[in-house]
Amino acid sequence: MDWAIKLKKFDFSIGWFSFLFSLAIVLMLSIISHFYIQESIQTINAKEEHLIACYANKLTEKAKNIDELKQLLFGTQESFEYKIAIIDSANKLIYSSFDKTPTYNLSKVTYLKGDSVFYNAIKHFNDVGNVKVVFEKKLDYSSVKTKIIVIITSSLLFLIGCAFFLYFHIKNIHTHITTQLDAFFKDAIHEIRTPLGVVQINLDFLENNNKASMPLKRAQGGLRNLTSVYESLEYCIKNKKIKYKKESINLTDFIKNRIDFFKVLAEIKDVTIEDAIEDAIEDEITIYMSRIELQRLIDNNLSNAIKYSKESTQISIHLYQESTFLYLKFSNYGDTIQDINKIFQRYYRGDDDIRGGFGLGLSIVEHICRIYDIHIEVSSSEDGYTTFLYKIPQKNLQRV
Repeated sequence: MDWAIKLKKFDFSIGWFSFLFSLAIVLMLSIISHFYIQESIQTINAKEEHLIACYANKLTEKAKNIDELKQLLFGTQESFEYKIAIIDSANKLIYSSFDKTPTYNLSKVTYLKGDSVFYNAIKHFNDVGNVKVVFEKKLDYSSVKTKIIVIITSSLLFLIGCAFFLYFHIKNIHTHITTQLDAFFKDAIHEIRTPLGVVQINLDFLENNNKASMPLKRAQGGLRNLTSVYESLEYCIKNKKIKYKKESINLTDFIKNRIDFFKVLAEIKDVTIEDAIEDAIEDEITIYMSRIELQRLIDNNLSNAIKYSKESTQISIHLYQESTFLYLKFSNYGDTIQDINKIFQRYYRGDDDIRGGFGLGLSIVEHICRIYDIHIEVSSSEDGYTTFLYKIPQKNLQRV
């Protein structure tokens, strides 16, 4: 259970960023380490070529004949480290500690082949004359292998440590910012509750005592838009602490009621709202969910559709049933959504122009859909025709 809680609290986006950033650092260090290892290997190769040449020259200079050479080799440590072969001018093997006759490379004095270093040259012995001598020694890369193991282990530990450090550091910053924003929203909804009520009362008074006018409509539209924002802020703050009670709601009547609420906003922008509810569904549909959460789902879609619709266009709301699912679709003509995957992120806004907003509406919608297992499909064509489709499962259409 503890692991399930920890996994639920784990922020995968921050986790992936921390891991990938740490991995990039490790890869850069690995490239440097690669050149370091290559340099170490080249140093060992150069050192061994020098040592085998020195040993061969020292040995052949001291020994005047083959017997003296054998005596110098007998019982020494070098006799176990080096293999030696002496070949006469007729390519006949005079002496050898090799398992088989070695090849002779006349073009080079010292050279590398496989995991061995070789020395070959023509030397003179009093008893056999000029002969070819070949020396071989196995290369020891154990120090390089140790370095590789240390580098790999250090890289893995650095990757894990750096990823965890970055994750918790960024997580703390993210949590602090989110906490500050939530505190701001909490203070904001507390401060605007009373002024909203005062404005609503006075607008109702003006509407009852004066004939309808465009300034009055604009004031009413602004108030309703502000009310919708206020209710979204309130839900955003309270949903973590309150479990909203579910109830049976007549969905068709509820949607029509919300359309009536936003009609004044649509009229100001010269946008019409068309609902295809009565034509598509003969019987009343009852949905079982929280009234507040259902209102947030519908209101945020309607307010967004009005906000982002082009003037003199139409918003369409369709409600229809297929198989065991109920489909609720909002369509409008506006600007093409450039990145559909980001629009449900909290505080994300598709633009920075006068339409403004906090970027909370669709994140609230996505949160509510997760609660009720409602599937969301979004499409936006190049001409700006955008559709939000909500696939509501059967279990939400009856009391469970």
